[in-house]
Amino acid sequence: MGKKCIGLIFICLMGFMTICDGYAQAAPSDEITIIVPRNVIANMIKSTLPLNLEKADYLKGRLWIHAIDNITIGSDKVAFEMNIQGRNIKLETHLGNQALWMEIGNFNADFDSSFSLRYDASKRVLHVTPHVLQKNSDKKENKIAANLLQLMSLANGVEYPIEIKKLQPVLTQIGSDQFNIDMDITNIYTEKGRVLISGRPKLEKLK
Repeated sequence: MGKKCIGLIFICLMGFMTICDGYAQAAPSDEITIIVPRNVIANMIKSTLPLNLEKADYLKGRLWIHAIDNITIGSDKVAFEMNIQGRNIKLETHLGNQALWMEIGNFNADFDSSFSLRYDASKRVLHVTPHVLQKNSDKKENKIAANLLQLMSLANGVEYPIEIKKLQPVLTQIGSDQFNIDMDITNIYTEKGRVLISGRPKLEKLK
């Protein structure tokens, strides 16, 4: 569940990069930087929801991310509000050697969430560290949801590696000549309401 949840924003982002020429800007040296504003990220995330979450063997029922709202983007940190819902949830417990299923039922709970990130260009790996905090509430269902998230290993402060696949080369034509454009991603970072992807483009003329 952890990788699926925290990787959602960047799965959307990688798909967006194939159509984001309008956001490309010149960067120092031989790199370019693609800038994706917060509202674009927010709209893309909303289009993927609701998102079913993977469940461990000791959990039955349906569990999903229903909404992600109020996204704020700072320096290498993204914060947002997350609503998680569950239906017909059962949790396996043990009494001696006997397995028992504890009826949890339905819940609808809100969380304040954030993650920090760092990109390792040499390995093409984005390291994401999530922090999920239960909103102040006396609702029993919120406490149940918080306990379930801990059981499902969405652990605060644990760094998750997300492999960033190499972008597919783009074929373009200029006049009568065709060119192959390839780009290696050198950095992924965030600042002031934007996600920035830096890369080193390679242009090859096809014979």
